[in-house]
Amino acid sequence: MLVVDRAMYVLARSRFNLTMHQRTRLLVADAPVTRIGRLVLAGQVIDDEPVMPANLRVMDPYVLSAVFAGRGVYEDAEGTQPIRPGTVTVVRPGVPHRYATAPGERWTEVFAVFDGPLFEALDAAGALPEAGPQHPSPTPAMAALQTVLRMTPSGRLGAEHQLMALADWLLDAGRSEPGASLTAPVQSAVERLSGTLDAPVDLRALAAEVGLSYDAFRRRFSAEVGRSPLAFRNDRRLAAAATLLRHTDLTNGAVARALGYVDEFHFSRRFRAHHGVPPGRYRRR
Repeated sequence: MLVVDRAMYVLARSRFNLTMHQRTRLLVADAPVTRIGRLVLAGQVIDDEPVMPANLRVMDPYVLSAVFAGRGVYEDAEGTQPIRPGTVTVVRPGVPHRYATAPGERWTEVFAVFDGPLFEALDAAGALPEAGPQHPSPTPAMAALQTVLRMTPSGRLGAEHQLMALADWLLDAGRSEPGASLTAPVQSAVERLSGTLDAPVDLRALAAEVGLSYDAFRRRFSAEVGRSPLAFRNDRRLAAAATLLRHTDLTNGAVARALGYVDEFHFSRRFRAHHGVPPGRYRRR
């Protein structure tokens, strides 16, 4: 991950009308053109105010915004919609839009700009998230998206692997579990547990944040989601690990670190118990 240097700053601002702050980090700029598409630009805003154009803007590629924390709004010709933690927004090419926090407010966001036949085919098949801010349930693993965009592939083949990993993440974001209808406290907890896979979560503190006692929180979460909070979080981490093993060249140790496991051995043991095979064999298959 690179802090934006002056050349990248000029490139991003001139081509995509973006304003980079100290806490905005550019992860990809003009990746190689491949047979299946191109990752034009990717980065993240870390607890900062994303300064966007005052008017609606139009971009030729697809735009992805995934918000980890904080709140804001998305605006297009249809009106204004709220953005909250766990919101995934995919903007189609040529759609006038803007999104931002309220003045003085901050959020944490990962964004990507991409195009190509792979994404056009997925879009035509209805596999991408719908237009405008979406709130998938369960929330797709934000840590997996960060890891995919932080990759530094060498050559076109590596760039294609990165695009396939991004497509896989978008497919996950485009589908929700049928019948998912959660109360506000449990929905907030699901978003928090899904969006912080690489860092420890204090479940008692989380229960207090959503306004429930710890015992009531565990009972309500298990009743609505069908799994305990800890089991849900572990399932999301291992699903993210499977995505990274399928579509990246990261070592088992790198995947373990990206998802907050103590070490590679601990990760391998958990992965085998969940998926039935060790990570290496899963990747080869």
